[in-house]
Amino acid sequence: MTLDRELGYRGQLLRAWQTAKTGSPLPPWAHDIAELEQRAQRIELVSPHVVPGLLQSPGYMELIMRRNFLTPASIGHLLKARAKRYEVLAANGDPDITSVFPVTAITLVPDTVRREQAARLVELIDTKHVEVHLIPQEDLLVGLMSPLMMFYLAEGGEIAASEHVRGAIIYGEMEEYDRLHDRIKAALGRALPPARSRRFLEGEICR
Repeated sequence: MTLDRELGYRGQLLRAWQTAKTGSPLPPWAHDIAELEQRAQRIELVSPHVVPGLLQSPGYMELIMRRNFLTPASIGHLLKARAKRYEVLAANGDPDITSVFPVTAITLVPDTVRREQAARLVELIDTKHVEVHLIPQEDLLVGLMSPLMMFYLAEGGEIAASEHVRGAIIYGEMEEYDRLHDRIKAALGRALPPARSRRFLEGEICR
C-alpha cells in the first residue's frame, strides 16, 4: 500500500497484487458500501435526481421509500437502521464528503420534507466535513444515469460504485476510473460553489 502510494499508481499496484492473490482486483470487503464508507478518508457523491442517501434526513428517506412502494413495516425497519447513518460514519473515521445533486432534489418534495432536508444539509455542512454543491434548476446532469460514488481509501487507492434499483455496482476495472473522474469533475463544474449552495439551503428552510 505504501509503495503504491509513493509511486503514485492510484491503487493500480495494489489491485494487481490483489488480482494475483485472489483472482479479483478488489478485496472482499470492497463490495460492502458501509465498509467502503468507513475505510475512506474522502468520499465524492454525485446524484442526478435525489439527495445522496448518506445525507438524507429521516423524512426524506421515508418519502423515497414510500415512492419505492415499500411496506410500512419495511420502512420502519430501514429508517431505524439508517436514521443515524452519517453519525455512525462520523464516529468511525469521519471522512470528508463532497456531494453534487440538483436543487430540484430539495425544491420538488413536500414542504415539510423540504425544510427538514435543507436544515439537515446545513447541519452537516457546519461539521466542516461535508461540502454541498447544488446543480441549478435550469441545468441537468446529462449523461449520468444513476448515483455515482467515489471512495478514496485511507490505506491508498480508490474504489468507485454506482447505485441501481437492485443495489450498488462496484467498478473493478481501472480503465473505467478516468471516465468516472471526468464525470465527477464535469458535475462539479456545472454546480454552484459551497457558499452559494448553503445560502440557497438556508432560504429553503425559511420558505
